Amino acid sequence: MIATLEDAGRLLRPAAYLGIVARPLYLLPLLRTGVLSALLSAEAADAGWAARFGVELHSLEQHTLIREGGAAGASLDELTARLPGLTGTRWRGRELRLAGYGSHREHWTAAVEATGARLLAPPLRADAEVFGDKTAMREWFGHLGVPVPASTVVAGTLDHAALRHRFGSVYVAQTPRGSAGNGTHLVRSAEDAAALPARDRWLVSEYVGDTALNVHGFVGLDGLPQVLRPSLQLIGIEAAGAGFGQYAGCDFEAPGRLAPRAVARCLEATERIGWGLAGLGYRGVFGADFVLRDDRALALEINCRMQGSSWLLGELELERADGRLPTALRHVLERHGVPTLGKPDPDPAYGVQLTVRHTGAPAEAVRVPAAGAYALREGALVRRGDAAGLLECGPDETVLVNLPPAGAVLRPGAVLARLVTRRSLTAPDGRTLTAGGRTLVDALHRLYSFGGPARKVDAGTRTPVS
Repeated sequence: MIATLEDAGRLLRPAAYLGIVARPLYLLPLLRTGVLSALLSAEAADAGWAARFGVELHSLEQHTLIREGGAAGASLDELTARLPGLTGTRWRGRELRLAGYGSHREHWTAAVEATGARLLAPPLRADAEVFGDKTAMREWFGHLGVPVPASTVVAGTLDHAALRHRFGSVYVAQTPRGSAGNGTHLVRSAEDAAALPARDRWLVSEYVGDTALNVHGFVGLDGLPQVLRPSLQLIGIEAAGAGFGQYAGCDFEAPGRLAPRAVARCLEATERIGWGLAGLGYRGVFGADFVLRDDRALALEINCRMQGSSWLLGELELERADGRLPTALRHVLERHGVPTLGKPDPDPAYGVQLTVRHTGAPAEAVRVPAAGAYALREGALVRRGDAAGLLECGPDETVLVNLPPAGAVLRPGAVLARLVTRRSLTAPDGRTLTAGGRTLVDALHRLYSFGGPARKVDAGTRTPVS
């Protein structure tokens, strides 16, 4: 049983783990604990990470100088296809264990093995349909006795009159598959409904409120679920470039300011979901999303993987300095059959991340700030020193991470930066910036300059064309 970082270090020193992830930031707890020997990502790591964490880094962005605004699956597929040419013979004869953010794709194994290495990927031991389809999730929640919003499944186009009669003047239409708010639409009028394309399935739900909460959970190899920290989900913040329903970050301190009964119901439902996942055979970290209405908590979906907030949870766990394992590391170990010991931390936590996105037309980032810790002085962000995340963030500082390389073309919706701080940047509902949050975002934008028009990119190789 692995219980401490010291125990994990003794086990992992002879092992070699390969991380595959959309953004290196998502695996920061693994980088800090020395688990990874190599990392593949769609987006490039911030400058200095390879030397700082002693890891071999490869990203598609460093070759194409393009930062996309959507899902990263295609970018990871393209990067792994290039892998033999990137590594040459360096990986020949190596045995690598997969430390993935989400689901493993079989063609990744083939790509790694084409380098001469062997990839050991953990099995997915659960009902995958429950985890990938929001409609199936809602039905499964019902079997567990977990409250959900009223909803229906619609084929083809939306009949606004009928749906308005059923759900009221405002309702939500979602594609059954999607993450981070992609494919989620707020429908207020017949024009909104008509603008949505015909699909085999739309999941249409009542609009239940503006406050969203996520709760981390964990199911160990022993089959016993644990309920970990909740965080307020920052969603649809227009001033940060996020559309309706789009994930914009999280705040781990904010749940302490919400209705205690509603938060307690989220925790109770997460434990029930954890027992259900254990029964399906799932092992590892998961996250449950809820929306709060007064003191009620309604479940929206689950993510059976690390989440966009898991890295920040890891920063909070590592900051305790008591040697306990961060949840991300427990997830990797247990998925590979190594039992671990961990327990929830009831103490308050002060950690916030806000994702700021590019909202204009495709443009080349001519001037980009350096990642690191910054202080706000007379409305301007002034760099204080190197920093990778919350662990290096002082009480009056903001850490800038996940920045594009200078010269990269940013597509609409691409991440400009993530602001990491110890103080809340939004109103209690997580939908609008405070005055201080808006000042930070405005100051961040002033650190960038863009050229245009963006250079052309070859459609076949996705490399810049002079």
